[in-house]
Amino acid sequence: MKGRGIVLIAGMFLASSLAAQPNSAPLSGNYLPQVLAASQAHRDSLTAMIKGQPGLPYWVRSLVRQPRYVALASQEIRVKDTPMQLFRACEARRCEASWLRALFSADGKRALLYISDDKLGIKIFGDPTPQELAFIARP
Repeated sequence: MKGRGIVLIAGMFLASSLAAQPNSAPLSGNYLPQVLAASQAHRDSLTAMIKGQPGLPYWVRSLVRQPRYVALASQEIRVKDTPMQLFRACEARRCEASWLRALFSADGKRALLYISDDKLGIKIFGDPTPQELAFIARP
């Protein structure tokens, strides 16, 4: 009986310590369409940035509603020791000509966007710091 009691106590300790750990999703290996579909915070921050903005490529305007673009897996990056999630996407069949990089805080509530389009030029949204801009401005 003593052996079972020790195992039971050890199991309860393990379960309580696991429950106390934050349940955070990995920031790498995710795809923008799936993250936007699953996370209200990501959707809201991105939508607020691009809503009503003139001169956006059509595929960027419909990022949330109609994911008809090529998306690469996200990368976790650190900006001043703060973990962030970097996404890359481009217009299907025009990846060299029309692409974007989106950078989100780990909770998705802060978003930055860098859009490069050969016809519409470069657009930057979200007021990135110089360190953040260095990550999103790379082709």
